[in-house]
Amino acid sequence: MNTRTVDPRTTWAVLAMEGALVLPIISLPTQGDRATGPWGPVLLLALLPAGCAAVYLFPTLRDPSWRLLAGIGLALFTRAIVSEVPDAGLPGLMAWLARSFVPAAIGVGLWWRGGALAVAELTPADVRTEFSVLAVCLVVVLSLVRPFLLPDQLLLGLSVGLFAVAGLIGMALSRQDAAEIAAPRLGRTLAVATAVTPPVVTIVLVGFLRPELLDAMWLLIARGIELLLTPIGWFLNWLGSLLPQGTPAPLPPPPPRPTPEPIPSEALAQAQQRLAWIGTVIVITLLIVGGLATILAARLLLNNFIRDPQTWVSEFQDEELIAESSGNPGEEAGDLLGWLRHWLLALHRRGNTRGRGSKRPDASVRDMWTVYQRLLTWAEAQGLGRRPTETTGQLSVRLAREVPDAAATVDVVTRAFESERYGGVAAPADRLSRVNDALSATIDRPPTKG
Repeated sequence: MNTRTVDPRTTWAVLAMEGALVLPIISLPTQGDRATGPWGPVLLLALLPAGCAAVYLFPTLRDPSWRLLAGIGLALFTRAIVSEVPDAGLPGLMAWLARSFVPAAIGVGLWWRGGALAVAELTPADVRTEFSVLAVCLVVVLSLVRPFLLPDQLLLGLSVGLFAVAGLIGMALSRQDAAEIAAPRLGRTLAVATAVTPPVVTIVLVGFLRPELLDAMWLLIARGIELLLTPIGWFLNWLGSLLPQGTPAPLPPPPPRPTPEPIPSEALAQAQQRLAWIGTVIVITLLIVGGLATILAARLLLNNFIRDPQTWVSEFQDEELIAESSGNPGEEAGDLLGWLRHWLLALHRRGNTRGRGSKRPDASVRDMWTVYQRLLTWAEAQGLGRRPTETTGQLSVRLAREVPDAAATVDVVTRAFESERYGGVAAPADRLSRVNDALSATIDRPPTKG
């Protein structure tokens, strides 16, 4: 099986294919009252590639909380462009927010999907599978769900054309990636040109050929076919003249044409009422999905902002579980005052450190846990942070391979930390100081990655 990942440029073709499928689906729920037509769906669809590009350009948006806040802001901004507040004051603003809830939730979902594709590791087989699945889904949407789509020929044509062009480009680029060889110079440009040429030629021909020219062209083709078949017709007529002639039977009378009966308006009203439940189910489903997205957003915000960022421990590290025995109110009050005093002293020391213009954390440490936290912070700054399934030994091997200059320091810190953390053997004060000084020298002199 080919497990080689595709080039990041192929990801944009996948984004375009997904956007072509999403565009007709969101055409009706995302309409605006200030700018009608395809403007509302197209502006929200722009959040899909914007999310991918933003994650590439701004590493801060890899944090789920910041990415979610940015998506909510951009989704509401797009709604402000195509819709207007019905009344002045707070009631009008609340009404506008209520009407914009479902479109904004769709925009946040598109923004989040674009950011996820930016860090996805797609293989050529994944690109081909997604092309096949999305093609079937687009056919189903355009054929079976037409009553729930915006009847705009430009929007539907744009969706089909975008999917065709993006699919051809994605398949061409994925085939180059699957070859597992270095692409020749201008190889990507040649592949894109080869994929785009057929639809471009078709669009040019359809755009330049007028109905009069098309009629003349088809008439000329019909005359040529007639001239080619005339000798055959003469030969068949001569063969028919050799057969005995009989009395031709009279032609049967044509059947009477039935008179169409008009459909009563009551029947149309009943049919519309029977189909109304489908729209109700879709609206309720969108509201439920939007509510779940809001709950998820609140959960992410609480997880990321309820604690002090300076003391926040990465989710990829195991936190020590501390069980405390229950006590009386006096003991709990004393614990609360002691914690408050410790926090104020730590805040005071941090302010003094910043006032002296220090560029790195305080070098005075009490145990190997603090030293190892400094090592993890340095590795995170180098883009080599600890992975969720990685042990301390595996992390040490990977850091030694990626940063050979710091291999000795990483090995010393890791062994001392494992001895104290898992072996219960605390390091002496002099050894702790030497290990911390070696780590400080590595941090002050950034090593070169291997």
